[in-house]
Order: sequence, then C-alpha cells, then structure tokens
Amino acid sequence: MRLSLSGFLFEDQATQSLSVREFCALAKDAGYDGVELRRTQVNIETPQDARGDVLAQVEDSGLYVTCLTTRHMPAGGTERDDFFRAYVQLCGDLRCRLLKTAGEPEWLRWAAAEAEPAGVVIATNNHAGTVLETVGGTKQHLQAVNHPNYGLLFDAMHLHAGKQDCVACIPDFISATRNILVHVQRPGPTGDSGFFEHWERTLTRAEPDAPDWPAVLRTYRALGYDGLITLIENGWPVDERESVAGRAADILRRLWEDD
Repeated sequence: MRLSLSGFLFEDQATQSLSVREFCALAKDAGYDGVELRRTQVNIETPQDARGDVLAQVEDSGLYVTCLTTRHMPAGGTERDDFFRAYVQLCGDLRCRLLKTAGEPEWLRWAAAEAEPAGVVIATNNHAGTVLETVGGTKQHLQAVNHPNYGLLFDAMHLHAGKQDCVACIPDFISATRNILVHVQRPGPTGDSGFFEHWERTLTRAEPDAPDWPAVLRTYRALGYDGLITLIENGWPVDERESVAGRAADILRRLWEDD
C-alpha cells in the first residue's frame, strides 16, 4: 500500500494555505509516501523552470507525485486533445504516472492510447452526477472504454451516497482500480468541535451515513491490492488541516495492517 495526500485538503478555491514545500514537508512528517498535486499547486501553465522546482521540492522531501488532474478541460475537439497532451507532458515533467481525467468512452480510449507511450495511466473516479455514480454504470463505462491503460479511481463515498454497496462490488473492480480515494462528509464552514470525533468514527467503524471503510480496505487487501490510497479531504478550517492529515495517515495505515 502506498499512501498519498492530496493538496485538496489545503485548497481554498483558487489558492492553497501551504506552499508546495510546506505541503511536502507536512506529508512526509505525517507518514505519506507521495502527494497528489492540485491545479492550484501546478498546472499546464506552470513554466518549465517552475515545474522543475516543484519536482525538486517533492523529491527532496522523499516523496513522489502520485496523481495529477485535467481540471478545466475543454469540452471537445482539438482543444481538448491538445489540453490533454499538455497534461501528459506535465506528468512527464513531474515523473507522475497517473492522470485523472473524464470523458466519453471513445475519447477516453483515444486518450489512454495517447498517454501509454509516455508511461502515464489515465483513470476516472466514481462521482455523483456521472455514469460512475452507480456500480452498474461503472461496470458499463469500463467495458465501453475497454483499454488496458485506463482504470478506475475507486471512490466509496460517492458510491455509498448513491445507496450502492461499495464493498460487494470491489471484486468486480479490483483489476481496474488504480487508486482508492478516501474522504468523509465535510464539516460546516465554521467547523464543529465534535466533528473530529464523528470523522474518526466514520473511518474506523461501520456507520450508517458513511462507507464501511474498514471493510473496503480489508476487501481490497484480501484481493491483493497493493497500490495507492489517497486522502482527498477538503473543507476543514485552516488550523485543523495538519491534524487531519496526520490522524488520517495513522488511521489508514492501522486499518490496512489490521488482520
């Protein structure tokens, strides 16, 4: 298992509450193996020398870039193709091997083939409001794309929110899973002194309003999964974010290693 921290935790719309260097130092100290970088940290408009600086800051911390995302991608046509190619290049510049993107199956098949020579795998996450919000829709989508360089970012929270069984379906998705995304319901904008306790309960035991995270991780481990698990929390008050990152890392490693 390789544990990854997403910059989403420190994102406030168009800004980050930490510099890349601070973010990487925090992730390393908390026990993460890598970091998922957001558009607010690096993107295709980032100059070449600045990309090198970002990579150096990540690797100097003993980490690696686990995933990038094609946010604000054009709807179609050559503009979308060129935008995607630019992100594949960005992945190469940052030594990143996983790119989150979305689209219709035919285009995703093209994108998977386009990224493959660069050593970049592409994948899409389960999400409410998309065809991947249900187990059946996810199966049909993966079958429609049908490319070995395309996979799934398994998001139990979005499946659970759609009243899907996010544990029983794992055997169907194990071969396609490129990352397991972990997040729970977000706190209110002003925070809540009791939310930390609720948040930890939803990660460590089965709760009616949350996925059975212990069962999700136990099932993946039993089936031989040994890839990425990424914390993608967001919405926390600035002064609680570091604690969330550290406590989540401890919880996830403990759940993964629990026999």
